[in-house]
Amino acid sequence: MDQFEISELADWLEANHDALLAKTTLLPEAKVAAAVDYLEVLAHPAADYLNMLQGNYFREESDHKLNLLDDKAPVAKLEDRIMVNHVDGSITEDKLNFTYNHEPVFDGEYAAAVDLNIVKYGLEVIGAVATTGHLQTVTAALSPDAVLTLLVAAHTFAQWQKA
Repeated sequence: MDQFEISELADWLEANHDALLAKTTLLPEAKVAAAVDYLEVLAHPAADYLNMLQGNYFREESDHKLNLLDDKAPVAKLEDRIMVNHVDGSITEDKLNFTYNHEPVFDGEYAAAVDLNIVKYGLEVIGAVATTGHLQTVTAALSPDAVLTLLVAAHTFAQWQKA
């Protein structure tokens, strides 16, 4: 993964939105994980997080934007989501500010389209500034909980597609 591939992945998700929801095209979960690893926001490789206990993540890395309600459950079972919805600031001055909002994904039953939009839109917003080559600025500005959400949303969506 490189600085341009994040935006390319977001564009691909947009172009394949309907096919992904129809389950005729599979979400490339490994590419989302590669984007997360490229961003270097989380302390461990993306592959380590889905089986990590929510309590451990909460104590070690969380910036407390997510509601981590079950200390003993794996992160993969997390039902809360944080969407990256906007970025502003000055990339030339290395000052970025991402904004986030909670997105309900489980309200009675799973809303796959919401998870897909979280991944697609989050990568689009992040990719817009990642292409500038100021990776350290992007990394410092991003919320670990929002980046973790990209992993969890992609994983949950991919599991839904396989069901």
